[in-house]
Amino acid sequence: MARLAYFSPLPPAPTGIADYSADVLRLLCSVHRVDAFHAQERVLESALPAACQAHPAEAFAERHARRPYDLAIYQMGNGPAHDFLYDWLPRQPGLLVLHDLVLHHARARAFLDSPEALAYRHEPSSQERRQAALLPLQRYREELAYNYPRQAGRLASAQLETAGRLLPYAYPLFRLPVEASRATAAHNGFMLRAIREELPEAALARIAMPMARALVGADAAARIRARHGIAADELVVGSFGLLTPEKRIDTLSRAAARARALGTKLRLLLVGPLPDAAAHWTRLGELGLRDAAILTGRVPLDELPLYIEACDVVVHLRYPSARETSAALLRVLAQGRATVISDLEHLDEIPREAVLRADPSDEEGGVLRAILTLGQSRGERERLGRRAAEFTARAHSSERCLATYEAAIESALRSPAREPRADWPVHWRVTASIAERPSAT
Repeated sequence: MARLAYFSPLPPAPTGIADYSADVLRLLCSVHRVDAFHAQERVLESALPAACQAHPAEAFAERHARRPYDLAIYQMGNGPAHDFLYDWLPRQPGLLVLHDLVLHHARARAFLDSPEALAYRHEPSSQERRQAALLPLQRYREELAYNYPRQAGRLASAQLETAGRLLPYAYPLFRLPVEASRATAAHNGFMLRAIREELPEAALARIAMPMARALVGADAAARIRARHGIAADELVVGSFGLLTPEKRIDTLSRAAARARALGTKLRLLLVGPLPDAAAHWTRLGELGLRDAAILTGRVPLDELPLYIEACDVVVHLRYPSARETSAALLRVLAQGRATVISDLEHLDEIPREAVLRADPSDEEGGVLRAILTLGQSRGERERLGRRAAEFTARAHSSERCLATYEAAIESALRSPAREPRADWPVHWRVTASIAERPSAT
């Protein structure tokens, strides 16, 4: 039994990794003593196992000094909810769990939207604020120079001058977090191969994401359909999760409009936060889908399986991709829904017979053909759904997740704590020196 410090967003933080962490903590607490550390105003204690106490991250140093933890575990994703992990990774090297290979977007925003930068934007005539804002921007440039010395100048220009959206995917910015960690884990082989290619010396581990099928009553999905006025003979095509442009909601909407024009009685069900719902309603109106679409926003987690099973077909696209293993996708597969996904290399581990795939070079056409095919064959929908559920139960069971986490923890405990490199950016070396580093086990 190890004493673990677990750094992550926690429920009710609006990120899927918070819900994931609640599931993982339940598994880890069955074997280890675990304290969770966060950087949010409120934690939903009822979502965590009774044996796990949640503390602000600032409390870690004092607790560690009083009774040292054997290992710190960091759940790192490409979003602002994970910014606080960078304050601890260099100080307490541990097991880094990378949910996204690409960290560049969130890391850049941490500098570009720093308090100093925002203050200068509000008062651009202030030389004092200008000088203060230059420091976080210089730190960003230093991290770029360390990771990509030959391209750093152009990358900085793209972010600072044009805010290029695609370029960060080519330059994922994971090197420093991995170098600072005793071991790094990921949920798919593509990510591990990419890390190995850049950092051959890194200790790496593959972990499974826990995902179990939720039991849904026979009439529960029918009640959801009735709540939203969906007729029994209408084909419900859904999409779930954070509905960002990368989820290709506009592509799905165009394909749905074309399917309706070809005679399919279709309702479009979008479940999850939509960054600009008003703009998308306008777009739906232009496509003739305003009366056929349902936008729910974020729904309670316990209702999510009901909405999934209210769908006949789920379309889960992603392009460009941070190479993540999507919990939203696995949740849909676990519920046995016929699903259309983007045909991307890191998703090859999902069996070909369990999903339909849309080629990103003909994305809209692929989605349209899938909707028409599945809309005409209930048997094909059931076949795909059955194989999807079988895959998820086999590859992402709680037992498999715990076993792979145990192996990753052992790997991290066997690996020595990483010493700060002399060529790290200054702010990383300064952060690493703030607290006593844990001894290797």
